[in-house]
Amino acid sequence: MTPVSVLRNPNRRAMGALALELERSGITDACISPGSRSTAMVLALVRASGIRPWVVTDERSAGFFALGMAREARRPVVLLSTSGTAAANYLPAVVEAALSRVPLVVLTADRPPELRDCHAAQTIDQVRLFGTHVRWSVDAPAPAEGVDLDAYYRTLACRAVAAALEEPRGPVHLNLPMREPLIDLAEEASSYRVADGESVEPHALSVGGVVVRPSPSAPEAADRAARPCSSTSEAADHGRVPYTVVHAASDEPSTATLRALAGTLAACERGLVVCGPDAAGEGEAEAIARLAARRGWPILADPLSGLRFGCHDRSCVVDAYDVLLRDPDFCGAHRPDAVVQLGAPAVSAALQCFLSTARSRCHVVVAPRGTWPDPLHRATDVVRARPGALCSALAGLLPAGASHSPWLAAWRSASAAARGALDELLAQERLMCEGTVLVRLRDLLPAGTALHVGNSLPVRALDTFVGGSARALVVVCNRGASGIDGVVSTALGAAAVRAGPTVLVVGDLSFLHDVGALQIAARHRVSLLVIVVNNDGGGIFSFLPQASLGADFETFFATPHGLDLAGAVAMCNGRHAVVTSWEEFATAVEGALSRWGLDVIEVRSDRAVSRERHARILDAALARVGAALPRVEAR
Repeated sequence: MTPVSVLRNPNRRAMGALALELERSGITDACISPGSRSTAMVLALVRASGIRPWVVTDERSAGFFALGMAREARRPVVLLSTSGTAAANYLPAVVEAALSRVPLVVLTADRPPELRDCHAAQTIDQVRLFGTHVRWSVDAPAPAEGVDLDAYYRTLACRAVAAALEEPRGPVHLNLPMREPLIDLAEEASSYRVADGESVEPHALSVGGVVVRPSPSAPEAADRAARPCSSTSEAADHGRVPYTVVHAASDEPSTATLRALAGTLAACERGLVVCGPDAAGEGEAEAIARLAARRGWPILADPLSGLRFGCHDRSCVVDAYDVLLRDPDFCGAHRPDAVVQLGAPAVSAALQCFLSTARSRCHVVVAPRGTWPDPLHRATDVVRARPGALCSALAGLLPAGASHSPWLAAWRSASAAARGALDELLAQERLMCEGTVLVRLRDLLPAGTALHVGNSLPVRALDTFVGGSARALVVVCNRGASGIDGVVSTALGAAAVRAGPTVLVVGDLSFLHDVGALQIAARHRVSLLVIVVNNDGGGIFSFLPQASLGADFETFFATPHGLDLAGAVAMCNGRHAVVTSWEEFATAVEGALSRWGLDVIEVRSDRAVSRERHARILDAALARVGAALPRVEAR
């Protein structure tokens, strides 16, 4: 076997080594936005038999498409762009991936150092292009003739995947400068691919001792399980308790941490388990529910938490807290002694305000290393552990609460009254807006559906108006940075690797912001149902003080567009329908769920009318709660 590589083009040799180790490290999908400077890496990924290439011409959409795919598949996805502003278009998705802890391996082709900062075409400063939004960033050396970088590029690929998977998971960035000639046409004509442990044929070449040979068409990649990385460190022993105690852990909390927390929480009768986005990982909902039931504490379950929907024990779940906590009297009478916070900060502004003013004597935040989901700065303890593991262990150490906890009964009774009022009022409502659409949609979706919602009004309406159920729904929203961009691409990325149906509910501005993503559905035959609530502008601003700005409000905040969505959908071979009644809505949804392809259902709404009806429904629900419901003594 030939001991060293004799490939003529150094770019091909380096990128071949990189692609081989990406594949060996578990990468199965690569989202490619074509360009010239990235040619060697494109061809290397195409030759990797275990990596499935996805071509998305718009880098911004590609970034969110890869994010959706990586989040759904729970393993890193490669993003590859050419140099210049193409790479910069990945930034929104990289930011979202960083804050949502989604693993991505971002590869940006670049000009070599001698062409930087001298007005060479398509050359910008790409070194640490994504700043603090990536877990790890490397400006790799440019491959060059006579320089053996095989081991470096192999190690680089392995380190990149490991860094993306280490907690907290997130994106990593490899900047890959390459010199001309980018490829050797004679060499490329042979269509080599990397293969392990084979004899060298007369025309075969070797990359760092690994043979390359002519390649047949690459088969579709098989799924591979990602291998998470973790490590353990012990907290320092301080003479005085700091404002926030950080309890180090590696998934499983230490005995000392558990005893310390149990000793504090055991003395608190009035506790809350606050579950924000991504609070419950796979199989963790039951452990969280068991801790709440053991202590007789309510679970305030955000719709993105994994606790509001599903067949786990939901007896402690309170899902109408966003309504209840708008009532100052209720807030004053229900201040907790202890809060156990799991997941990211909750969507509800009313809940955030309540936690900010409650000032519990014990506020435990459970979060992965490298994250600090406490924007209110109320944490007394931060525990680096998996929520399920911590809750399961604490449930075994804490004493059982009262068999009929008046604290839990008060929260449940108030929530049931508010939810009953909301359900009754919404069932009678003929106005089609975000809240009413989501309530009707919940009852139309089959179990196992992935429901993606846009930021701004859709996710808030979901939180306020949609009660939980035993039907298992996977609810997803890009809450890392809470932006309105890229949501269509994200949903398409998830749908591309998901077996069950995927549905997206989004506002018109968010839809238009990512309208270029529709070409992904056409190119790759991805099936997705999109429901667009079109109120001709930024409906969320109607609920904010800016609404009083008169003409300036319409021009600079509401930003009406007056566009017809049908043309964009038709251009991408999708089906478009405008519905004006609940009967038409149900028929359109059921039809879309019964077939393959892209369906866009448009619901038109008036911003001013929706705002007025929204306020009226909330006021009526609060009035129903009433003074007769069980209350606890105010503190």
